[in-house]
Amino acid sequence: MLNSLLRWTVKFIQRSIEEEKVPMQIKNITVAVAFISLPVAAQTTPKYKQLLAMDLGEMLKVEVATGTDKQLSEVPAVVSVITAEDIEAMGARTLAEAIERVPGLHVGASLNRLTTLFSVRGIFTDSTPQILVLIDGVDVSEMTAQSLPYTFTYPINAVERIEIIRGPGSAVYGADAFSGVINIITKTPTNENSTTVGQKLGSFDYTETWMNANLAFDDIKLSLSFTHEEQNNDNDRRTQWGIVERAREMDNIHLNLEYGEFSFKNWYWKSRQLMGTGAGIWGNDYDRDISETFKTHLSWNGSLSENIEGTFETSYDQSRFDAAFTLFPAGVWPVGADGNIFQPPFTPVTFPEGVIGRPQGETQKLNFHGAMIYSGVANHRIRMGIGLENAELTDNQELKNFGPGILDEANIPADFVSNELIDVTGTPFIYTPQYDRDLWYLSLQDEWKFADKWELTAGVRYDDYSDFGSTTNPRFALVWNSTETLTSKVLYGTAFRAPKVAELAFINNPTTLGNPDLVPEEIQTLELAFDYRPNKQLNGLLNIFTYESEDLIQLDQTFVYQNIGAQDGYGVEIEVNWQATDKLRVNANASWLETEINQSGVDKERVPHFMSFIDIRYQVHPDWLLTTQSYWIADRMREPGDARATADDYLKTDVTLLWRTDSPWQVKIGVKNLFDEDIVEPVANSPLFGLGLGFPGDYPMESRNLYGAVSYSF
Repeated sequence: MLNSLLRWTVKFIQRSIEEEKVPMQIKNITVAVAFISLPVAAQTTPKYKQLLAMDLGEMLKVEVATGTDKQLSEVPAVVSVITAEDIEAMGARTLAEAIERVPGLHVGASLNRLTTLFSVRGIFTDSTPQILVLIDGVDVSEMTAQSLPYTFTYPINAVERIEIIRGPGSAVYGADAFSGVINIITKTPTNENSTTVGQKLGSFDYTETWMNANLAFDDIKLSLSFTHEEQNNDNDRRTQWGIVERAREMDNIHLNLEYGEFSFKNWYWKSRQLMGTGAGIWGNDYDRDISETFKTHLSWNGSLSENIEGTFETSYDQSRFDAAFTLFPAGVWPVGADGNIFQPPFTPVTFPEGVIGRPQGETQKLNFHGAMIYSGVANHRIRMGIGLENAELTDNQELKNFGPGILDEANIPADFVSNELIDVTGTPFIYTPQYDRDLWYLSLQDEWKFADKWELTAGVRYDDYSDFGSTTNPRFALVWNSTETLTSKVLYGTAFRAPKVAELAFINNPTTLGNPDLVPEEIQTLELAFDYRPNKQLNGLLNIFTYESEDLIQLDQTFVYQNIGAQDGYGVEIEVNWQATDKLRVNANASWLETEINQSGVDKERVPHFMSFIDIRYQVHPDWLLTTQSYWIADRMREPGDARATADDYLKTDVTLLWRTDSPWQVKIGVKNLFDEDIVEPVANSPLFGLGLGFPGDYPMESRNLYGAVSYSF
């Protein structure tokens, strides 16, 4: 009966919307009220079926903000924690779906291969290098232009929780913790032997097969996680070039071992994906990206003496990309004196297969890190850290049919046809030379409880790079337990973003050229935060922030990277977490942001100035949990001089129904973008529009899609 009523309710709402009987502004309210109003059997919920079991007064401990354990309400930073229970309830399938609920954080799409873009408080560029992403505390970035491997899509089956800092984190984590830090914490082995297997199916030919296994052998504990995912194209996702080609295939494996105070974690990830936009110039079904990453991490954590705790760790990772770009479609294109397109003086050249480039490269990083926490001085906890890292961009290869050495002025006869790919590997004509970077760093932090309700955290980190020099970043945080229910914080910190290899060293590229004289991007942020917990069922948070950034790395009019950007911003973030009853939980947040470019008062383009989110979880039956989520994104401006209409605001609603009992089976069904909202991510203005190229109509995001999941534990 309950299932029939659910199906009827969803169909009725959907049919009403399709017939335009429901106004846009009440869509989300309608679906939430409809679901919450369902008849519920009057039963006492057994403890093992309390799917909403989460004491909001419980102080989760996190390490992402300081490198030491800290109660969440007293962390000297603005931190959000997304637990495995949150991920399961909301039906999130990837990292992007899990974290888009965080206030001030917008998940969009980049011009660069339509990769996922994380924008925190309006700070972003099209390669997303201003946010640091960690897996179990270890950086997963690659060296060229990204904060993540190309086509990064991370499954969440092995995730225990995700900790997100909004604001600078370089005093603890160093480079790229510029606008924020995302730390993905995978599930640790336990003493139990257990295995869970699962299968997911959904729209766009989506399939996902996964397994989590946990084994214990005396003192050795082992956990193994495997995910294989495939997805085809969304046929409703179209540009002037037709369907956005985004078919993908991904494998993800984690193998974690623990023995006493030692931990050995290994990660393998591989993705094969059509780019959809190529280099962001036109849409096609030829261009593809293959990214592959392997990481291993060995650590020891323990006590060195009564007052000293230590952490020593080493990690190695290897990340490889293999790309195929059709930069321009087949036709006659003007080639300049250096062999690149649109570089005068022009010579017409016929490209029967299009203008093609196929670069490859590999990043290898070796890191050593040690930290000690000394608590032998009354009311102080002192953390000292030291680290070394070597990173190399190596094994660079490239095939192409344009550029210096291939179509330069001396090699272009009349009526030339370029239909052959030339291997420029090992020549001066490749897209970048091999690159090597060394880093060493020192950090010092003191957590000083100088009064009963007051604690001051002061820290500084010094980083020295072999290629562009050194940088020093301090932080200060004053935390005051104002009352038994209110914690107040004043936070100040600076951060830097290290130039990527593309910005320093790329050559022979028609649209981006490196500049070895670049310096790091810099930002300083001041925040005032309040954490109010009047009881175990209610938690309210208020954050007020302002920041100033300078030396932002941007392309000039000659397509060379320069430190010519600056951005200031300020805003407010509000969160409410309410356990209304033992069956109903509500999480809501809203954020407002103002940004200015180059201190000119001009708003930064494409940034949502208003965002809000609401998550309603209702245990409609002892075995059933229903979750509705809505995201409102509004007020995204265009650049000055861009006459196109602004991108429409949108309200996206997701619904998930989870069935879980004492049996080993678990079933989940859900709908993403329930009302099939027409969602686009704004595209920057471009001279390509006048040539009939580019994406003047912006990037369409995914339409409504359904999914179902089943798992079995034994």
